[in-house]
Amino acid sequence: MKGLNLFAVSVVAALATACGSEANEVIVVHPHEAEPSDCKGCTRVFLAGTIDMGSSEDWQAEAAELLKQMPGSFIVYNPRQKEWHPEIEGEMDYQVNWELEHLEKADIILMNFLPDSKSPITLLELGLHARSGKLRVVCPQEFYRYDNVRITCKRYGVPMFSNLSDALRE
Repeated sequence: MKGLNLFAVSVVAALATACGSEANEVIVVHPHEAEPSDCKGCTRVFLAGTIDMGSSEDWQAEAAELLKQMPGSFIVYNPRQKEWHPEIEGEMDYQVNWELEHLEKADIILMNFLPDSKSPITLLELGLHARSGKLRVVCPQEFYRYDNVRITCKRYGVPMFSNLSDALRE
């Protein structure tokens, strides 16, 4: 419980100090796109979660819209590519390495499990980052591994929410 309170305080502080400007700015960066260099104080948010090879709902767009309503400035790392071509030699290596690099760079990892998905990569990322202090997990009870996610989050003090809005506006 104590770790959770410290995490909540650090997230609020990170959100409040983003970029130092009054204007709210959300810059979304996808794989193969350059990250802006002029936003040194921005809060970096990685959107980890269900993509299902592009067939799931685009919850990442909703998350970016919700961030636009929050004070501060954000760089949002969105691993969902508009056009995914895994048949291109080296593309899978590029994608996985891009995700691993940006998960580590992020100040906050917003992880979203959709109820009708399997999300094996998201489960892997939960295990990799459960101790990082950066995770905020959205997992509805309908997710087939809800109890595994719930128990892991509880053990490592990771805050868990039932929807994106609550996770971002705690």
